[in-house]
Amino acid sequence: MTKAAQKVSPQMQVTAALEQCLLRYVPPTASICVAFSGGADSMVLLHALRLSAGDRTVRALHVDHGLQPESGAWADACRGTCLALNIPFTLVHAEVDLAAGRGLEAAAREARYAAIEGQLAQGEVLVTAHHQRDQLETMLLRLLRGAGVHGLASMPVHSWRGTMELLRPLLAVPADIVRAYAVAEQLNWIDDPSNTDLSMDRNFLRHEILPVILGRWNAAENTVARAARLCAESAALLDEIAQQDLAGILDGHRLNLDGLKILSVARQRNAIRHVLHLLDLAIPSEKQLTHALTHLMEAKCDSQPEAAWPGVRIRRFRQQLWFYAENADPLMTVSSAETYLWNPAATLSMGNVRGILGSAPAHGAGIAAEYCAKALQVKFRQGGERLRINRNGRTRELKNLLQEMGVVPWMRGHIPLIYSDDQLVAVGDIWVNADFAAHDGASGQVITWKEHSQLR
Repeated sequence: MTKAAQKVSPQMQVTAALEQCLLRYVPPTASICVAFSGGADSMVLLHALRLSAGDRTVRALHVDHGLQPESGAWADACRGTCLALNIPFTLVHAEVDLAAGRGLEAAAREARYAAIEGQLAQGEVLVTAHHQRDQLETMLLRLLRGAGVHGLASMPVHSWRGTMELLRPLLAVPADIVRAYAVAEQLNWIDDPSNTDLSMDRNFLRHEILPVILGRWNAAENTVARAARLCAESAALLDEIAQQDLAGILDGHRLNLDGLKILSVARQRNAIRHVLHLLDLAIPSEKQLTHALTHLMEAKCDSQPEAAWPGVRIRRFRQQLWFYAENADPLMTVSSAETYLWNPAATLSMGNVRGILGSAPAHGAGIAAEYCAKALQVKFRQGGERLRINRNGRTRELKNLLQEMGVVPWMRGHIPLIYSDDQLVAVGDIWVNADFAAHDGASGQVITWKEHSQLR
């Protein structure tokens, strides 16, 4: 820190950083929600925001993870602080999934953000109290875990987490300045005893390693923050390259393998990581990604290889790679024996793979109206289904029609087959059996089928 900066009070430094960030990212009449744990850092943020928010509305949200016996008392203390500051307070309880195998810190963080996201109003910005030392800790932990430049970019000042807008206005403020603000303003904060548990990686780094680093390199907070910014710049450049490489070869969840093969190995990996990021899927380790690319690209042309890691599955069909979240994998969902009764005047939701069926009135198109006067049955392929797709054509096997259309094998069993009195009248919104179609201007119902996984 320069001598000039030392002459500026902690309150002025925190307020200046906060106001600069709000001016850049938060409209003057927007709403702000403070992630308020009651610890020193979030206490400073809430106190400073009360004075710096201008016409923006501010409220505090406290998440009770239920992991400590004192958590109820902490929630009461946070409520009392907000009452004294005349700031609206919201308490939300989070369920931490300790069985997910991610570790306590990661599981608590996921539960916390999920709970907060469910509480935010549209357009409301979540503001957290992460400061410069938090950034130092994050980068060192990610470095020790072998992260690339995207991971080493650590925490951005402004970002989106799903639909949640997230702002970290104190990220460039040294930890000592934040603590000095709290002391100068005589704020009362909560000390969570779990923050001294050295079995947790971040706590071990904070209490055992960082004092040594900062004792030797007292500017480490600032210099590592600069390194994180440079990594973020490099990551943005890699994203631009990926966007150029994927132009024309990526269509939703489907990636053209021939287009991928012409890239260098490094650009192939970069492109795959970018696709996973776009689809909000888990990024694999270097070893997992290398194995997946080798397996998917070197298998015989007529085979259908697949690769997977926790949360993600990739399949290959006809020189296309298909990306799925594990919980939306067509091969892992409901059985083909499932049957629905469907009133065509209403919509029918069949899950995130099979989508939503609906219909609209038409003349000379769709299923003839007389077949829609009563409930229809919706089934899925069992094998042996046949229909005529042309008025003067022959009856054909559905299996062959789907193959000719290029429908991926794992989705063929998820296409809704619409029956009237056990007779196949339509296949999704793809074909209407000519024997049941509305012809020559007759009244009909055109099938709509939306929000299903890609077919081809």
